[in-house]
Amino acid sequence: MNDLLKSLVRFFRVGFLFRFLRRAYYYCFDISGSIVFGLIRVLGILPRAQPFDSSGVKSILLIRIDRIGDLVLTTPAIRAVRKKFPQARIDILVSKYARDLVLNNPHINNVLIDDKHRVFERYDLAIALHPGLRQNYIAFLSRAKYRGGYSGSGGSFFLTHKVKDDRLRMPRHELEFTLEAARLFGCDVLDKKLELFVLPQADRFAEKFFLEHDLSGTVIFMHPGARQMHIRWNKEGFAQVADKLIKEDKVKVILSGGADEIDLIEEIKSLMKEKTVTIPRLELSQLTALIKRSSLYLGNITGPMHIACALGVPVVAISGLRGSLDSYKFWGPWGEGNSLVLGKTDCLRCQPADCWDFSCLRSITTDMVYETAKAQIQRLRKNESIK
Repeated sequence: MNDLLKSLVRFFRVGFLFRFLRRAYYYCFDISGSIVFGLIRVLGILPRAQPFDSSGVKSILLIRIDRIGDLVLTTPAIRAVRKKFPQARIDILVSKYARDLVLNNPHINNVLIDDKHRVFERYDLAIALHPGLRQNYIAFLSRAKYRGGYSGSGGSFFLTHKVKDDRLRMPRHELEFTLEAARLFGCDVLDKKLELFVLPQADRFAEKFFLEHDLSGTVIFMHPGARQMHIRWNKEGFAQVADKLIKEDKVKVILSGGADEIDLIEEIKSLMKEKTVTIPRLELSQLTALIKRSSLYLGNITGPMHIACALGVPVVAISGLRGSLDSYKFWGPWGEGNSLVLGKTDCLRCQPADCWDFSCLRSITTDMVYETAKAQIQRLRKNESIK
């Protein structure tokens, strides 16, 4: 009964009110904006939206200005756009810290960095590959004749072609959701394989790093950090799993963290009995190259996990959430050969912003993670022996 009461309290706390007000704001903003833009088009100041004609598309702007994992999951959409428009110039606008992921992408002509003061040249087609008021506004600033994106997060009136953001009603993976914007313009979205192209200089760095730290045999890339606390498993668990894998399964472990996670990595290292390798603050391209050389990724559902999936490195992902937009249903490891360690929860509705105990994450035991990782290691070694 107490658990039921807790769930009800979570549902109706401040976070729920905030989300309701935010949706109401977007709804009112879109209605007023649609009225204003409708009048402007009637007056002939702006042209009316036209049916899409691919024959005149010579330049394309793709917009994905959020985080690392988001951009990785956009790579099938990028490839689909290139396949549809093989002769077009395709530029992509990304965040500064994620740009390394697409610098070597053969489907992209130019990588542009998101800057509030950027002045855009005119494009024939602009596609916002994620919902958001700012993304839709940037598409409008490109002055493209055709502007595609998502409705439901504000500014859909800036677009000429749109798809509804209904992920909570119809849950689907972020990769699938991103492809829907490309589908608006006739792109073939059947090929859903992730891909990343590691920079040559980053490959050389990783080769040197592995030699200097004697990282041979089975190497596990462990990433215990995460952007938000509700997707971060406990540091004691990571330390215990790392110790057990090193001692019993004779593997080597790289401990990885972002610039703001140095203290976390040092804490985990201090909790461990076995020797591990920690990496200094790296460029994203270097981090990507280290993951590429590793045998297995173990960690939370976060950017480096998606990088591992794109590089074909087997994944053991840890997740407590089941119902929110941050859950594995939307962000889980993509591709075959990956494993997911899921927590248990009795919450009526998952609202991480309102959660005070993260019981789902706490339900994940060291043995659950260790046994899953061990099974992956055994599979890897079996495949190596067959070769």
